[in-house]
Amino acid sequence: MENENIQLPERLERTTIYESDYVCLYADKVRLPSGAIIDKYHQIHYPHDAVVVVIYNDKDEILMIREKRYTVGRLEWEVPAGRVEDGEEPEEAARREAMEETGCTIKDLKFLCSYNSANGMSDHLLHLYAAKVDSESTIQDVDEVAYKVWMPIPEVKELLRTNGTKDGVSMMAILYALEFYH
Repeated sequence: MENENIQLPERLERTTIYESDYVCLYADKVRLPSGAIIDKYHQIHYPHDAVVVVIYNDKDEILMIREKRYTVGRLEWEVPAGRVEDGEEPEEAARREAMEETGCTIKDLKFLCSYNSANGMSDHLLHLYAAKVDSESTIQDVDEVAYKVWMPIPEVKELLRTNGTKDGVSMMAILYALEFYH
């Protein structure tokens, strides 16, 4: 139950460290509810929301992609995800990302939730969807995606259990979809 009288931290000043259309970094001066001041509270701001989509087939499998991740220097098991472009609705972005990263058109697209993956330092908002594959062709985004695999759900769960992926966005999306879509 929310209490309307709860005081939240308040930004007093903002210093821009870096800004782009993809990511921004700020150092804010923040007053805490106790009155204490944090001189440099670092915040990562994303100018665009993002989408993530878990795709199922009729064999009760999930489409997993092997992403080429520069930031961590490895291939990573993930589900399709990406930013929502200017003027694009999240549902449109989910369909576009599914096509770009897997070559699939999707049907029965269902919105599951919106969430912040790291709300202690970032305002990045992700919109989670699940869907069924409608048609399938080749991957369009070969710079990001190495290949795709239809995995049975027990294999996907084992991948999560054994830390076979470290991508928190995909981990959350899969677990949420298994609970509330499947």
